[in-house]
Amino acid sequence: MIDYFILTGENTTISLSGRLLSDSDLQAVSAEVEKFNNWNIILNLEDLTYINSSGIAFLVRILTRSRVNGGDAVICRLNPQLVKLFEITKMHDVFKIYDSPESANAHFQA
Repeated sequence: MIDYFILTGENTTISLSGRLLSDSDLQAVSAEVEKFNNWNIILNLEDLTYINSSGIAFLVRILTRSRVNGGDAVICRLNPQLVKLFEITKMHDVFKIYDSPESANAHFQA
C-alpha cells in the first residue's frame, strides 16, 4: 500500500511512503499527476520502504512526462535501501538525486 502527499507551489513535491508494488497502488497518485500544471517535480522518497520494477517504471514515467511538458523531475531523500537499489538499476544515472528538499529546489533555481 502506498500513501502520498502532493504539495504544489514553486515546484510540485510528491512525497511517497509505504510499499510501491504495482500500478494499482499508484492509481490515485497517477490521477493527481494528470492534473499537474507545474511540471518541475521533486519526488521525496524518504518514507518509501520498498519499490519494485513497477514503481521504478512509474518514477520514469513521471520524469518523462515532466520533460515532455517543459519541466524536470528530481529525487530527494533516498533511504539507504533505495540508494542501493538505484545503484543496481542504474537509476542514479537517470535521475538527479539530492539529500534534501532544499537542494532539490535549488536544482530548479539554477
